[in-house]
Amino acid sequence: MLGKISFLSLLLGIECYTIAEETLLHQNLLNGYNKRIRPGADRTKPVNLDASFTLTAIKEFSESEGKIAVVGAFRFNWEDERLIWDPATYGGDLHNTIMYFQDIWVPQFVNMNPYNELKRVGLDEMYCTLTETGQVTFIPPDLYESTCDADVTYYPFDKQKCSLLYYIPGYYISDMNITAASSTLDMDLYEKNGLWQVLETSFSVKTSAKNFQLIDLTISMTRRTTYYVAGLLLPIVLMNFIQLFVFLLPVESGERVGFSITVLLAVAVFLTIIQEKLPEASEPNVSVLTYKLLVDMIIGCGMILAVVIGMRFYHRSDDIRVPWILRGFTRCFYGCCTPINSKQSVNPDEVVDIKSEKPSRGSDGVSITWNDVGKAFDRVCLPLFFLSLVMNNIVYFIIIFV
Repeated sequence: MLGKISFLSLLLGIECYTIAEETLLHQNLLNGYNKRIRPGADRTKPVNLDASFTLTAIKEFSESEGKIAVVGAFRFNWEDERLIWDPATYGGDLHNTIMYFQDIWVPQFVNMNPYNELKRVGLDEMYCTLTETGQVTFIPPDLYESTCDADVTYYPFDKQKCSLLYYIPGYYISDMNITAASSTLDMDLYEKNGLWQVLETSFSVKTSAKNFQLIDLTISMTRRTTYYVAGLLLPIVLMNFIQLFVFLLPVESGERVGFSITVLLAVAVFLTIIQEKLPEASEPNVSVLTYKLLVDMIIGCGMILAVVIGMRFYHRSDDIRVPWILRGFTRCFYGCCTPINSKQSVNPDEVVDIKSEKPSRGSDGVSITWNDVGKAFDRVCLPLFFLSLVMNNIVYFIIIFV
């Protein structure tokens, strides 16, 4: 088979270069080549550099650390007249070749806002593609990390916008003219992130006040909220309203205070979890969810205080007279719905002295006990705290979605 192909190649006059010819090409191109000097025969004109970026994945975005890490690859194109050759000299069909990037001049881009140490774009073992016309293509894939201050005001319904800035130290606009090959990032190879959804991207070249150019990669994204709604918001809302059942719990069980404290501690645990996920800085804003949980805790503390007060009413001795203001309170919020001890008859043998009449007995002869005061207090606290929780949740969702 190889003999037939060789025979046909000779018969048809097909030319093909050999490894010796490509080796000779590399030797000739690098002979006297100084990789520390930028291309350009006319030193008064800048090197025209086309740049673009292909985004393949968002590896990490940390709100607490203010860090974004993306996986992708830059694509740089420029012309170096020192790397032009005649294919006829090297087998006739040597139109392209690959050369080690450390052997020729390449733009040394560095990150303007790095998260860790400053490093150049491109790994140590990388190659460039060259054409016979001197066109050089350099595609360095890497993990690119940068700082990005998160705005967690509407967490977990927040949107983030991060920029990665790159420039070439030592080169000004008179030496290097960078143009964007595309106004957006190439998303053809992008793999969807389970936590973040990319809304839009932009790729632009800016000129700073110091007369050098910056490459700006901007990614706008929004958080996928299904997990947070099911695993964070719904449990918080349910725990809020479970607290209300403390006013329906029988006093005889003796578990009212313990129940209230347990639910309040659960809310505090959620508050701690959220605070660990969010940045400690107060700028640009603290998460609205943090304020909501803080109000939930205040309402929970109010419930515990109300339970303690109600327990004092329930366990107060009937020998202590009920003040007139509590009798009116009880009649208003409890007696108006169901008669208080309406079947209780007045003992005919009881002698009542006007000067020593107990305040717990009204003018209609119906007695009001401390137990009745406690029940009236529960009837007031239940709708009061229910409305407080409803208003707190309504205000939170209005701020988030309006």
